[in-house]
Amino acid sequence: MKSKQEILAALARSNEERLLLAGLLDKEQTCVSRGYLTHTKFLDPNERAICAEAVRLSGAAGHALFWGGYEDAERGVYLFYPDYLDGDGARQAAPLALLRAHKRKEDALTHRDYLGALMGLQIERAVVGDILVHDEGADILVLEEMADFILLHFSKAGRKQISLTREVIGNLKAASVVEKSGSGSVASPRLDSVVALVFGLPRAEAQARIEKGLVFLNHMPCLKPERQVDEGDRLTVRGLGRARIEAFGGTSRKGRLFINFVKTV
Repeated sequence: MKSKQEILAALARSNEERLLLAGLLDKEQTCVSRGYLTHTKFLDPNERAICAEAVRLSGAAGHALFWGGYEDAERGVYLFYPDYLDGDGARQAAPLALLRAHKRKEDALTHRDYLGALMGLQIERAVVGDILVHDEGADILVLEEMADFILLHFSKAGRKQISLTREVIGNLKAASVVEKSGSGSVASPRLDSVVALVFGLPRAEAQARIEKGLVFLNHMPCLKPERQVDEGDRLTVRGLGRARIEAFGGTSRKGRLFINFVKTV
């Protein structure tokens, strides 16, 4: 277990990261000293990764979890919960709200339309979690403290009229996606080789994207091209989409490993 100053010295690479981690560790200490649930704002995948390491180093992993309203959330908050709660209780008590944007059937609105309109309300990106676009409109996860403000002021997206309702988080609608199955072979289950296969990239470009922090393994940034990929792992390449590794097959006569995957398009 390391002290706050040791963690900041080890992990913070900028003033922004120092403030992020200091706030995270303060939330954890407040939970311990005062005995109630505390939370961060919504974290993006890079922020989540550094916060997860800080939680591990602080010894707080036993009463901390990342939650974005559903299991596969990309953005979420870190929750610190007291002894009288378990993980499920912490998720149920999380101060998140689900707002459903309803659009006209003929209007085509994208994730960018909804996010751009929300940012036009002059609110922080960190108070908005995932935006799941579907046929009826979009399900938007926000911090509870901002829900009423957004309900009152959010009436247009992409210059199209929308209406908002508050919904129970358990009734979250999945985003409309098309999944396409694929298969192929790689020399080894290295991250760069698998990313190159799944997303149709030259291996050198896959390596470059990984080293630039544009590739996420199980929602966490991974900067190591040599990292091994396992069955069930989820891959995200910023700007290219997501995929899930379904299974490893046998090997070819030349020793190449067969992989089955599902890609979201």
